[in-house]
Amino acid sequence: MDIKKIRRSKPAKLLRNLLFGKRAVSVALTTMIITAGVIAAGIAVLYWAYSWGNTANSQYANTVGNNQNSIEESIAFEYVNYSMANNQLTVYVINVGLSNGVTLVRLYLWNSANQAIGTYNIGQLYAISDRTAISTNSLNRGDEGYFTVTPSPSLSSGYYTLRIVTGSGRDFDDSFSFETVQPID
Repeated sequence: MDIKKIRRSKPAKLLRNLLFGKRAVSVALTTMIITAGVIAAGIAVLYWAYSWGNTANSQYANTVGNNQNSIEESIAFEYVNYSMANNQLTVYVINVGLSNGVTLVRLYLWNSANQAIGTYNIGQLYAISDRTAISTNSLNRGDEGYFTVTPSPSLSSGYYTLRIVTGSGRDFDDSFSFETVQPID
């Protein structure tokens, strides 16, 4: 086919006029193009808003669920013992709340003058009944357990306050006192 014939064909001439012509494109075509662009932008904005709404809803549901579990946590102190011989503070607790799987994370200790003695990570939990390690390191509803920490510096006779913090951020306080016994001559 001859190049001159292609240049003179009606579709080629129409396309050339459409792309390079000085005359305006028809109003209907312009309106359709603008409308399609606006619709595409609107769909993109709706999709973006929908995805952010889903993300916010999911985060809200997680927060409410975690707060509900936290509210249902309750730890009671059964006994606190300090041994001067090996500088060990042993804390016996029971889960009296409605939540299962309560983890004990940290212990804070203060003296009677409200001076901080220390902050201690709570390591392994042990069952009171048979003194074996609790494999999940958490207390279910009604479970009893104990843990030990080594205060630094060692404690002297007096009155002390301790606070246990759970994995969800709840805290539970108790107090204890002990006297050093002097041997009788």
